[in-house]
Amino acid sequence: MIRRSKLFSALMMAGLLGVGGGAVAADIQIINKDKAGIGLNDTTPATPVGGNQGTTRGEQARIVFTFAANMWGAVLKSTVPVQVDANFGALQCDANGTVLGSTGTLGYANFTDANTLPAGAKLNLWYSGALTNAFLGSDATPAQSDMSMSFNGALGTATCLPDSGWYFGLDGKTPAGKSNLLNVMLHEMGHGLGFAGRTTLTSGALSGSKNDIYSSYVYDNTNNKYWGDLSNAQRKVSALADGKLVFRGPNVMAEAPLALGAPPVLKANTPAGSVGEFEYAVAAFGPVPTAQNFAGTVVVGVSGADSQGCTALDNAADIAGHVAIVDRGTCSFQLKSVNAQAAGATAVILANNTTGVLTPGADAAYADPVIPTVLISQADGASLKQHAADASVSLGFGNGLAGTDAVGAVMIYAPTTLASGSSFSHYDTRLSPNALMEYAESSDLKGHINLDLTPALFKDEGWQLNETGQMLLTCNTGVPTWIPGGIVIGANVYANAKAIAAAAAHFGIYRTSMLAYAADLAAQQLISAPQASSLNACLSDAELHKQFNAWGNGVDDPTVPTGPVAIELTNAIALGGQSGTAGGASLYKLEVPAGALALTLRTLGGTGDVSLFVKIGAEPSETSNDFKSVHAGTNSESVAIARPVAGTYYVKVVGVTAFSGVTVQGSYTKTVQ
Repeated sequence: MIRRSKLFSALMMAGLLGVGGGAVAADIQIINKDKAGIGLNDTTPATPVGGNQGTTRGEQARIVFTFAANMWGAVLKSTVPVQVDANFGALQCDANGTVLGSTGTLGYANFTDANTLPAGAKLNLWYSGALTNAFLGSDATPAQSDMSMSFNGALGTATCLPDSGWYFGLDGKTPAGKSNLLNVMLHEMGHGLGFAGRTTLTSGALSGSKNDIYSSYVYDNTNNKYWGDLSNAQRKVSALADGKLVFRGPNVMAEAPLALGAPPVLKANTPAGSVGEFEYAVAAFGPVPTAQNFAGTVVVGVSGADSQGCTALDNAADIAGHVAIVDRGTCSFQLKSVNAQAAGATAVILANNTTGVLTPGADAAYADPVIPTVLISQADGASLKQHAADASVSLGFGNGLAGTDAVGAVMIYAPTTLASGSSFSHYDTRLSPNALMEYAESSDLKGHINLDLTPALFKDEGWQLNETGQMLLTCNTGVPTWIPGGIVIGANVYANAKAIAAAAAHFGIYRTSMLAYAADLAAQQLISAPQASSLNACLSDAELHKQFNAWGNGVDDPTVPTGPVAIELTNAIALGGQSGTAGGASLYKLEVPAGALALTLRTLGGTGDVSLFVKIGAEPSETSNDFKSVHAGTNSESVAIARPVAGTYYVKVVGVTAFSGVTVQGSYTKTVQ
């Protein structure tokens, strides 16, 4: 289960290409369980966004579901379809928190006979239904799906955080305040594929007295034992051992240096007695703390007889312009930050009242602070308070890998208060950059291109992964499906190809869109020059026709033009009344004959601000064009070409701000006789 939170920024890490066998992509099938008119069948109109061409809320959700399935399907090998029961209805959304999604893993099985044990499997351990079937090469429970996934379709509506909502785009460009549905679906599907334990954490009892494959790699650094070797009583306590539970899978440990960076720390810079680097947790409210917004001298916040900050701070004059430090206890974390902010604090440090750190939770009863808040341990808090008269702090990075122990094992989420559905079956929030399988949504995740340490964990469990070049039907793109460290550009290529084909009305749109997509990957440097060449070889007209016929729902008619769908301009005729949104784009084209002179392509008039991009023979973009005109604050843009070559000139008008009443015109001098 994944909940909403705000954590700190991430960097995309790259790995090395591994060597694998033949590609056998898993077929993950989405089974729509919603009733007519609701959830995945919601007919509320929606505007296409971020590569998602759906025109209703339900259709956009279905497209994201399918995209997530194709991403994981590309990474994992299986000859048996993985079936997913899917819902997009209302889930918990109240003062106690908002559930974005939850998953039930179905069809668990274990192998008890060494004589029939499938290759790669282990005896007497529970396996998810999907992995069981992958081992067997057949469906052990054909009458049952492999997982049941539910997502909060009410998010962003009047009944659940109306100022929030889902981002249905497939490009990772999530607007502030929105939750990325693709990231959440990739996360929840990860649970159903095997990122989950089966222990009853309230008692420590193993399911059916057997351990599961995930938990078999979990190690307790307090007792120095693996999970299955602990007693029930020890497991019950261990589930609350914050920072002491780790995952010792060999693939996860080997790839941690590729996916993780140095741990973020709160640095006490002065005086000498308090100098140090302190682990901290980021609050689930207020802005994300950064080196720019979290620095300065520390002042203890005094409220009556204590420093808990539960009432207005008595020493506001001293606090103003400084970092306030207050103690945990009595009232909510968010109230403490609100009171410190009212006193003029620039940031807030919460000192824990016990060992370790935990994420300070939000409290809907109070306004969201505009200053950042972190929590440090009781001992570190005492050190800072002792020297608060002249202590200065800043944010930075420490040594080692964030979220790992002394031997490089990766931490498992085990907060001191049991969190049903979250404890144990997630990576710890100490990982940095944030990981897909942490318990809370992170705004910095880029699941469409980076699945970080989750594929490595699946490999530890026995899943076979596609580590060769991504296939588009029988054509090898040369772009690795997955590489150690979790980069999955190849899987993104596969998922996008299927999504674009399904949305294209005819082959021409598919062709243009795929060529533009490949060019954008190269422009973003997500693929190398050799990979761009090999990918383009799989985007020849012959290969594109095969793909469109296999995955598309539109018309593959040779008589349909194969260029981009564009508004046709007539020479010297002004096309007025054009409008669009900020970030929106409109495409036009002008046929220019041989021998033409003095071609001018321009926009003028109206309100707002636009930019102009031109390309011969293909759709231009802001990063891929032959000519452009970009002037801030004006609609008067123009491109002049003295002796234009013959061909189709595509003109893209992009809204820097919303615009209306704009005129678009293309003019050239007639052919010289």
